[in-house]
Amino acid sequence: MRALVLEEFGGPFTAKDVPTPTIAPHEALVRVRNVGVCGTDVKIRANKMGLGVIPLIMGHEIAGEVAEVGREVRGFAPGDRVIVNFYLTCGRCQYCRAGRDTLCTEVRQHGFSTDGGFAEYLKTPGVNLCKVPDHVPLEQACILGDAVATSYHAITKRARVVPGTTLALIGVGGVGLHALQMARMAGGWVIAVDVNEARLELARSLGADAVIDARRGPFHETVRQLTDGQGVDVVMEFVANQQTLPSSYQSVKRAGRLVFVGYTPQLPLSVMPHELVRNELEIVGSRANTKQELQETMDLVGRGRIKPIVDRVFPLAEIESAFDALREGRSLGRNVLAI
Repeated sequence: MRALVLEEFGGPFTAKDVPTPTIAPHEALVRVRNVGVCGTDVKIRANKMGLGVIPLIMGHEIAGEVAEVGREVRGFAPGDRVIVNFYLTCGRCQYCRAGRDTLCTEVRQHGFSTDGGFAEYLKTPGVNLCKVPDHVPLEQACILGDAVATSYHAITKRARVVPGTTLALIGVGGVGLHALQMARMAGGWVIAVDVNEARLELARSLGADAVIDARRGPFHETVRQLTDGQGVDVVMEFVANQQTLPSSYQSVKRAGRLVFVGYTPQLPLSVMPHELVRNELEIVGSRANTKQELQETMDLVGRGRIKPIVDRVFPLAEIESAFDALREGRSLGRNVLAI
């Protein structure tokens, strides 16, 4: 099969013919059609994730059709349109048994530590598949695996948004734009913060109650102006760099939560413990999504409640253009590859 292989960190992708995967009885073979390109892909390629797996076929937001199923796979057949949950978990540890798949002690991830979707075919456990309704295009469906379902998990489980919750979303890119839709659906009042005017306009069109251009200075001052000096109940960090972290922390109101969905590897967060105690603040991490949450997200998209935001679809041969657009901050939503 045809694949793009990363053979050295920081290097180019090499187009190669590699063996088509052979599936085990519990696995399915997927003919990949579309793959999203994520900011994490930039970090993996640059070896900023500390995974050390090379050579590697990257790509973790995967959609396609079932090509073959093992004899133990139930509920799926060749020809089914599917997306793939990219977390490969043991199903036995305390976290898996508690339904917190992404914390599995033996976790592997497609495109991170085992081969992913920058290839014609992918093998994955049958339990990792999720069917795509016929009316949902695969180029939109692929980004549910991370950009959309990760937002669903963050909003519903970690931020715990309910009607009346006030939020500031720091960065409204590929994940933040979907968190905005999820927060609005849950009844939240949302401030979108970004440095890209076009993304802020898109956020406004998707229902943001206020937008802040962070290029104009520390955004926590404007957040507090918009909230009668209090700050917001929830700050969701999708950027988490040296410029955003101080203002994010100062945007949280008393008894509020700072939720990290994005991060900059090796960049610490400095806080004063007495402020956490005095104000009963919570600092929370939010990691990807479970298999059940992916299905629930697909149900929302299928019913038209959430719209996957895809900026451009690139042919696989133009993968560097997709990465360049992401690194340079030009993407409005996700860029997607056609395989």
